[in-house]
Amino acid sequence: MSMIVDPLDLAARLAVFALCAALLLVGWRRGWGPSLKITLLVALGLRVLMLLVAGDFKPYDLNIDFHRAGVNALEHRDPILNAPQTGWNYLPTYALFLAGNVFVERQFDVPWMVVSRIGPILFDLGVVALVGLLAAPSFRSTARFLYAVNPLTVLVSAVHGQMEPLCLLFALGAFVLILRGERAALTTRRVLLAGMLIALAISVKTWPALFLPALLIALPTWRHRVQLVGAMGGVLVALFVTMPLTVGTPVSKLPDVMSVMLGYHPVVGTFGWSSVLLWLNPVPKAELLHDPFTQTIGTIGTVLTLAAISAAVWWWRRAHPVDIAMVSASAFQVATASHGVQYLEWAMPYATARPARWTWLMSIVISLYAGAGYLVMTLLRNWNDIAPYYYMSGLIVVAAIVIALPWARRQWEPEGDRPGSAEPALVGAAP
Repeated sequence: MSMIVDPLDLAARLAVFALCAALLLVGWRRGWGPSLKITLLVALGLRVLMLLVAGDFKPYDLNIDFHRAGVNALEHRDPILNAPQTGWNYLPTYALFLAGNVFVERQFDVPWMVVSRIGPILFDLGVVALVGLLAAPSFRSTARFLYAVNPLTVLVSAVHGQMEPLCLLFALGAFVLILRGERAALTTRRVLLAGMLIALAISVKTWPALFLPALLIALPTWRHRVQLVGAMGGVLVALFVTMPLTVGTPVSKLPDVMSVMLGYHPVVGTFGWSSVLLWLNPVPKAELLHDPFTQTIGTIGTVLTLAAISAAVWWWRRAHPVDIAMVSASAFQVATASHGVQYLEWAMPYATARPARWTWLMSIVISLYAGAGYLVMTLLRNWNDIAPYYYMSGLIVVAAIVIALPWARRQWEPEGDRPGSAEPALVGAAP
């Protein structure tokens, strides 16, 4: 009996993946930089094509958790209080967007697996444009193209339909507001808008808080930093206290909702070092959330992750803010015990805008890992037998991430090394 459920389906998926990978590699080698219009058309075409060949895959979170959250928000029910454990753990920003998706599904009979992926695909097109704005002028069009064709970004938006593209759209918007133009000409209005944007990113999903140190370092004065934090805090508090109005949260339940938001973490053992420990000491899948061994791994992972991020930010504290954002997200990938494949997209826009010597290698390794998970593993009959080895292969991804860090770039010259100025560090970054 074949291990593959449908070989033709697999062949179609891999063909589109190979097309993306080939465009990425040739784009790095040739320094391709088409116009923004052409790049966006290529990005859209690849994502639609991937949706057509792999859209029959139904990720549990997209198909069940996201749909339930949208239904609850549409019917004015709190999506956290009306979801099973770990089903929804966020402020209502994305749930309200999903409510619109559910409305379209019901009113126009658009299949959920289509309508729920349209938003992430369109958000990703916005990220493509913003990546170019963070890159040096001579590299701007190439950076856009490389992000547009990256197989990882195509898979996360078109197959997984995840929140990551919207988080990155808001977060990169904050960086563009702060970094574009002269440092001395930074206005209070732009700082406040940047604070609001990073708050919206965090409200969609909490991980964009990783980028806050980089944003604060990018600001020239403590007054600007207080303004950004104040604007961010104001938006987050407003979104939380208005939950009784937006999604019907009982006022008496707000402390419980806050506890759920702060206590959320994914299942451990699905990536890197923690997967090795679970391979050596297997735990039944039904017991993963409550098993003392996995809880211990999760606690250790939290401490390691916080230590790794703190150490990375300190080591690169004088680096360009885009590099700090990249290493902050990368430190999480290296140290965390709780992981999802989509998390690998967090550092990619920053790494693409300001590539280091081995960024191309990291992009390919991560894309191969994601492609194996999204496109191959989902068609295997013996998925459970192979899954532990797939998870442990994340150690190769970790190694590629470490190699690709901008080790040689630890000093930022604010007036001479900003988007909009020449940046020799980018020259020759391709393989």
